[in-house]
Amino acid sequence: MKFITNIPADRFNAFAAKHPKNHFLQSYEWGVFKSKSPEWSFDTVGLEDESGNLIAGALVLLRQLPLIKRPFIYIPRGYLIDFHQTQLLETFTLAMKRYAKQKGAIFIKIDPDIKYVDRTVDGEELDGGLNNQKLVQTLTDLGYRHLGFTQDFDSSIQPRYTFRLDLTPSTKDLLKGCQSKTRYNIKVAQKKGIEIIEGTREDLKTFESIMRVTGERDGFLTRPLSYFENMYDTLAPSGMCKLYLAKLNTKQSLIGIEEELALTEQTIYQLQRQLENDELAEKKRAKLQNKLEPELNKQKNLQQQLQELKKLYEKHPDGITMSGIIATYFGNKSWYLYGASDNVYREFMPNYDIQWVALTEAKEAGYEIYDFFGISGKTDESDPLYGLYRFKKGFGGEFTEFIGEFDYVISPLGYWAWTKLLPEFKKFKKKLKQKKH
Repeated sequence: MKFITNIPADRFNAFAAKHPKNHFLQSYEWGVFKSKSPEWSFDTVGLEDESGNLIAGALVLLRQLPLIKRPFIYIPRGYLIDFHQTQLLETFTLAMKRYAKQKGAIFIKIDPDIKYVDRTVDGEELDGGLNNQKLVQTLTDLGYRHLGFTQDFDSSIQPRYTFRLDLTPSTKDLLKGCQSKTRYNIKVAQKKGIEIIEGTREDLKTFESIMRVTGERDGFLTRPLSYFENMYDTLAPSGMCKLYLAKLNTKQSLIGIEEELALTEQTIYQLQRQLENDELAEKKRAKLQNKLEPELNKQKNLQQQLQELKKLYEKHPDGITMSGIIATYFGNKSWYLYGASDNVYREFMPNYDIQWVALTEAKEAGYEIYDFFGISGKTDESDPLYGLYRFKKGFGGEFTEFIGEFDYVISPLGYWAWTKLLPEFKKFKKKLKQKKH
C-alpha cells in the first residue's frame, strides 16, 4: 500500500462522493473554501492498494496554532475509510502519523461520521440496538484519545447529535412522517402567503442581515458577509450549495387575512343570531358561548394582523424576506447548514415551509439523506436549545449520535501546552485585565 498526497480534485471527489461516509466537509471544495482564511491550509491524502486504487482518504485541514507557532491537523468527519477494518485503520493511522510529523503538527483531530448508538427520537438508547463502543476502544488502542461523550451543542467542533431524514420514501409519506404540528405549520405558511425562492449571491446580503437579527435574539456570534460569499463562490458553481429564502407575499397575505377575517365574522354573526333565541336551553347556550369566545379572540387577532399587514404592504408592496437557509450537497446527502429568521411575523411559520421545500427538492434531485446538522444531546424542556430540537424532530428524522472527537498526539509537550498551559495563560490574562479596570 502506498500513501499519497495532493490528490487532484476530480480523483479525490470521485472517491469521497461514493464512499459510504461521504460528507461535504470531506470534499475538495471544502478544503478550498477553508484555505481562503489565512490561518487554514489544506491537503488531500489517501492510501492506494497494489492496483493503484484509493482504499482510504482524507481531506486534511491544517491550522497554525497561536503562540505555539505550530499547526494541528483536523480531519472533519473523517477519515474516508472502513473503520471496522482494524488493520487498514492502523496502517492509515501510522501513515498519517508520519505525515503529521513532516508537517510539524502537534496532534491530529478526527470526529468520524459514525453513529455511536441507536436512539429513539426522544434520545433514549434502544435496547438491542447498534453500539459502537468497541470501535471507540479500537481507536483508543491505536493511540487516539477519546474526548468524551459531550452533549452540549458547542462543546465540539462539529455537533455530536443531529436528526437525519431518509428521503427515499415518497413525498406523500415524508409529509405523513412529520408530526401533526409540523404538517399544520407547513400549511399555515403556505396559506399565509409565504413563498420559497432560491436566492442568488446578491441575496446573501439579505441573508446575512437576517442572520445578525437571529444572533442577537438567540445570543450567538454570527459569521460576516464575506464568509458566506466565499462559501457560495466555492461551493455553488459545482452545485454543492443553495440559498433558500422565505418571502412574505404581502399582497397575497393581505388578501388571505381579509378572506379569513370575513369567514370568522360570518361565523360570529351566525353564533350570535343563535344566541338571540330566548328559548335556548342553558346547556345549548353554554355550548354556543364556548364556540363564540375563541372566534371573537380570533377576530381581534386577525383585525390587528390586517392593520399591520396594510402598513407592511404600503412599505413593501413587492414582499419582504423573513427567513433563509443555506443547504449543502455532496455524494448522496444534503445538509441544512445555516439558518436565519427575522423577528417579524414568525407566527406565519416560514421556517417550516422553507425546510419542507429544501428537503423535498433535495429528494427530487436524487439525494437520499437530509441532515438537519446539529441539536443538543439534552432533550429535556429545560435545555436552552430544546426549541431547536423540537423543531427538527418534527420532520420525522432519526435521532443520530456520533462517536465524538479523537485526538492523536504527535508532540506530547506541544499538546500539553495547547490543551492545559495556554488556557490557563488566557485565564490569567483575563483576570489581570479585569483588575486593571
